[in-house]
Amino acid sequence: MARVTEAFSADLRVAPRANIRRDTSTQRPYIPWAESIAEGLARFASLPDEDAARAALDDRLSFLRAALRDSPYYAATLREAGFHPGDLQTLEDLGHFPFLDRETLAAHWADVPTPMSDADACVVVKSSGSTGAPVNVVRDRQDCLHMWAVLRFLVARAGAVLPPHPRVVLLDALPGGLEYSVRLPILQDGALHRISVLREDAVERLRRVRPAVLFSDPEGLRWLASQRDLPTPRLVLTSAQHLPTGLRAELARVVPAPLLNYYATTETGPLAWECLRDEAPGRFHVLAPDVWLEPGLDEVVVTRLRPSVLPLLRYRPGDAGTVRRDACACGFQGWTLEHFGGRGACRFVTPSGREVDAWALAWVFKHHALRVFRLTQAGGSHFQLELAGAPLSSVGPLCERLTAALRNLGWTQVQLDVSTVETAALATGAKPQPFRRCC
Repeated sequence: MARVTEAFSADLRVAPRANIRRDTSTQRPYIPWAESIAEGLARFASLPDEDAARAALDDRLSFLRAALRDSPYYAATLREAGFHPGDLQTLEDLGHFPFLDRETLAAHWADVPTPMSDADACVVVKSSGSTGAPVNVVRDRQDCLHMWAVLRFLVARAGAVLPPHPRVVLLDALPGGLEYSVRLPILQDGALHRISVLREDAVERLRRVRPAVLFSDPEGLRWLASQRDLPTPRLVLTSAQHLPTGLRAELARVVPAPLLNYYATTETGPLAWECLRDEAPGRFHVLAPDVWLEPGLDEVVVTRLRPSVLPLLRYRPGDAGTVRRDACACGFQGWTLEHFGGRGACRFVTPSGREVDAWALAWVFKHHALRVFRLTQAGGSHFQLELAGAPLSSVGPLCERLTAALRNLGWTQVQLDVSTVETAALATGAKPQPFRRCC
């Protein structure tokens, strides 16, 4: 759920003490921009000429060159490596430039952005750390609104038709239960509602709101599939977490609406969406021309081609996958991400026998890189937590949050054994696997 809520709630300006500034009327000047973003995505999704597509993407590098010159981090880094932003003339030139990984962005997050002409329009959000170390991410106003522009494209791609003044629901399965409702001028004068499944009136609120679009993570979708007599949205979306085939089928029986799985990170914004054809799961079509994912590699490498206060050149979010040019039977013509390796699936089982997605606990470890902890379900209510490099002062509060989160998910009693280990003891290959079950 973290990626879903971060993508959509940044424009709400969540202030200290969870006060929400409801200044959404200022979205109106950005409606033509959002429409142009959606039109550009649609055009590139059906552009058969690869040379023409590459030439159009090359033209977008002019923004990136200017941003690299203005970024304190990139200006120094490229100079030290013997490069100049002007050396980046085509996409083919990218292979000569250095990578940017999550750890480096985490360390230099304040120096990577370009100078902010309107600092009041910028916000700093923290990534969930779902694919590595958490990162502070600077966003300008268009970054905060960008996913709403992409949503216009995804709705059309799924063949959904929204009613006037559509209502969008973020269905939240995380402990905490934060809820809010705000107007949404940028999407056809609609409204946005965040509803927690932990609240007793969640079903009643869904029936009252009657969402046209619903976002959630797999745990929220599992809750949704267990309900009956709910209004059917025009489109359901989730964000590239492990989505079991059985859950897809179960949800389809209860909620007969298209289910669209998209890939996004807090740092980059949306990158790709999973093909909607039943026979093509696991194939994510790239959202060009907003981003470029380098073909022919065994990992995701992102260069952002749309204007942003945060230039990203050859950014490595830490996910596996291979990109190639594709003419898909769904009608898409562009670049497709295959063999995508995001989060490894792990199900914990409550004492009552109910399965719970272990990643529902990821928020507890928000300030811990995935490679420095591992939570194992060793028995029905017995958990083992291994930590590497965690200061002693943080262990107690972490255990309290974890125990409370497990109780909210269905464990009335929790036996938690904590041990400190070397980081190497947690190594599992290219992708960390912080959750496992051995019972």
